Formats: sequence, structure tokens, C-alpha cells
Amino acid sequence: MQPNGTAGQPTDRPIRSVGVIFAMEAEGASVADTIGLGPPEPLHENLPMRIRRGRLDDLEVTMAFNGIDSDHQVDRIGTEAATLTTWMLLQQQRIDLLVNAGTCGGFQAREGHVGKVYMAGYGLYFHDHRVNIDGFREYAEGPIMLSHGSVLAGELGLDSGPVSTGCSLDVTPAEIRFFQERGVIAKDMEAAAIARVARDMGIPCIAVKSVTDIVDSDKPTHEEFLRNLARAVDRLDEVVISLLRLLAEGRTLDRI
Repeated sequence: MQPNGTAGQPTDRPIRSVGVIFAMEAEGASVADTIGLGPPEPLHENLPMRIRRGRLDDLEVTMAFNGIDSDHQVDRIGTEAATLTTWMLLQQQRIDLLVNAGTCGGFQAREGHVGKVYMAGYGLYFHDHRVNIDGFREYAEGPIMLSHGSVLAGELGLDSGPVSTGCSLDVTPAEIRFFQERGVIAKDMEAAAIARVARDMGIPCIAVKSVTDIVDSDKPTHEEFLRNLARAVDRLDEVVISLLRLLAEGRTLDRI
């Protein structure tokens, strides 16, 4: 049986183009500047998503951001914007590998700390999709299986494990139990949505996440997120740049 999202794709297929999706411009703008991508341009004339394009050696890189909400003037975080950005990007650009990069909540019970970067592994869940009907429950929660990333995780020195996605910054007691039962190492707001679209469109997907806050602590999540965002993004940027440089060496799907 072939893994989800890679059916019919030869494992030795070269990676010549990569798409990188960030929810927030603050998470990835410095990466784009460092590797010399072009200025922001619209992904669609009527939508707020922006892309920056360029090359890193022989690797074509397209970086996408969800954009700014016109009513509230904040980044369009969450699954809805992530789904739309992913679909538009994969419709318009030739992408061999999709990378979701961003920030997350970590768990002190699993040795998480601010600035620690994870590679999503095994699968991605939705922790706030509660549909207690057989079949729909499994569809709503996942996991969405991942087939790539373990090689890169080893080369980059990143821990790997399940990541769970939801649309709220804080968590409920039921969600804490969900994380514990599934061994979730990081909680974010986009990865599973992005991976589901990539799977449906047959594009390999990986995700890297940097910790801004500790989910299983008594500190207010929003305060930790704001206080630690810059530190987490600095570490995320280091990892994403290193990851792109590894891909620019001329990787194939079976070597990521």
C-alpha cells in the first residue's frame, strides 16, 4: 500500500521546486530576505494571500503567506485561510514538495521548551473537530499520514512526532486528554489543514514547527506567545534556511 499523498509518484523523483507556507508574515519574511526571494506579489487579485518567489541555487522556491485580514488588520491565522492558501498555491505553481513552517505550542511533559523546533512525523490530527459519529469521527480527527521528513529531521537534529491542529490559541481539558492519548508533541493552527489539501492533490508535504508557548503549563498562553514569538521565529528561520539548503543540494523524495 502506498502512503497518502504520494500515490503514483516515483520515490526517486527529484525535488526541483518547493513551496513554503507560513500563516504569519512575521514567521517567514526574514527567510525570504535571507535567501533573496523577490518582493511580495498577490496570489490572487481578490484575495489577501501573498507570495515571494526566487531560486536558491537550482531550487525554485515559492513562499506563501496567508495575508492580512482587511477588516481587523491582523494575520489570517487558522485552518480556513491555510486551506485556501494551499489550494491556490498548488493550483498556480508547480510544486514538488510543500513545507508548512510556523510556530506552535509545545509540551513540558515531552521535553518541549520555547524555541525548540519539531518536524511533524507519523501523522497530523485535528483536536477540535468533535463529531461523535462512526466514520465522521475518524475523518474529523485524522490522522492525516505523512510519508516524508524523517531523513531531514535526522540531518537537522529535530525531534519528530504527531502534531495536532486547531483554531484556538488556548485549549480545553478534553483537548489536553486528546494530546495525551495520541502522543502529540506540538499544537498548531494550520498544519493538518495544509496536509489534507496537499494529500488530496498528490503533493508530498512536511511541517516544521517552533515552540512559542508551553501548553501544559499554568502560564497564560497568549502572554507566552507574544513574549516568545521573536525568539521562536529566530530559531524557526535558522531551521527553514538549513532545510532549504539541504533541498538545494539536489534531493529526491526518497532522501527527505
